[in-house]
Amino acid sequence: MKRLFLSVLVILVCSAVFGITFWVSWEGEKFYRDAAAAFKEETGIDVEIVYFPKIEEKLNINLKTGYLPDAAMIKDTYVGDVAASGRSLSLNLASLTGYSQKFLNAYVWNGEITAVPFYADCQVAFVNLNAFEEAGIVLGEKLDFDQFEAIKESLTGVVDYPIAFDFTSPYVMFPYVSALMSQEELYELNIGASGSREIVSKIKEYFDNGVISRLERAAMNKLFAQGKIGIMLQGSYMASKFREKGPDFVMLPFPNIEGVEVRGIIDSKGFALFNSDTCEQCMSFIGFLNEHSHDFFVEYDKYPLFGSDSPQELESVVNQGKFMPNLPGYQSLLFEALEPALQAIYSGAMTVDQALSGAQSYIDSIR
Repeated sequence: MKRLFLSVLVILVCSAVFGITFWVSWEGEKFYRDAAAAFKEETGIDVEIVYFPKIEEKLNINLKTGYLPDAAMIKDTYVGDVAASGRSLSLNLASLTGYSQKFLNAYVWNGEITAVPFYADCQVAFVNLNAFEEAGIVLGEKLDFDQFEAIKESLTGVVDYPIAFDFTSPYVMFPYVSALMSQEELYELNIGASGSREIVSKIKEYFDNGVISRLERAAMNKLFAQGKIGIMLQGSYMASKFREKGPDFVMLPFPNIEGVEVRGIIDSKGFALFNSDTCEQCMSFIGFLNEHSHDFFVEYDKYPLFGSDSPQELESVVNQGKFMPNLPGYQSLLFEALEPALQAIYSGAMTVDQALSGAQSYIDSIR
């Protein structure tokens, strides 16, 4: 990575110096602004940082109009949309040494690399270690739903909610809905498959029997921070907030379901480039970010997607995780179809078969 940075820097010194614009989002706005200032001091290249809280909404419009920055942060699930627009640059593999092929694959569309991987959040099981210690529960490296009844009994009286997550969240439920899908069913978004119905039915029984409590995200995050939840399924992006105020905790991979392997979603971010005239400058700044991101990754519990000596607490979670397909519109269609289906199942308005079959019909009518 250092060789990449130095080689690009040499090219920049020998060429005209352009100012570049980066659109960023999610955590760390100050980090990007500070890095841009340090980069200018070192190279003379001016980097304008523009922060968008909802960057995909901005890109949805600007990919149509063509008014785009030199580079923008995107989620891996947005790769297909960006590449299909014809606005982004195809990146050379030779310029991306130091990146794992697994992480590069998440940013490939039609055989071309569409963005430079940066970091990942992951779906995790947050485990309240204080509660587990008080209850005398020995924690293994991986959880399974078939342990939940015993854990619930042990934690009753220790916390208000021994195990909690939102059954109606497509984000949380997708690893379970897709656990038994073939690769073909996964890419076809076949949530009505028999395996999906089987897994969702099993999970619903845990809620019906009172083993798991359903809490909405905002309330759940607040209660976990107060030490009132034993196990919570959520994204690792919440870890930094829980470290500021909350119980001692550990992040484990998403629980298996009665022996069926479940792989949580890796939710990664990278940089798409849009201007061939400033590609080298953008790659130089990305290399600079990589070299100076250690404190940022530690502060916000991010997993680096390039060679790095950053703390690797999430390494086992990432190794057991999977990326969601990056086909255009895949995630948005999934959420549109699956959320109302899960709501209908949880409320009892529809059976699992009825709800998932209806969701599949909706998907088939759109695609």
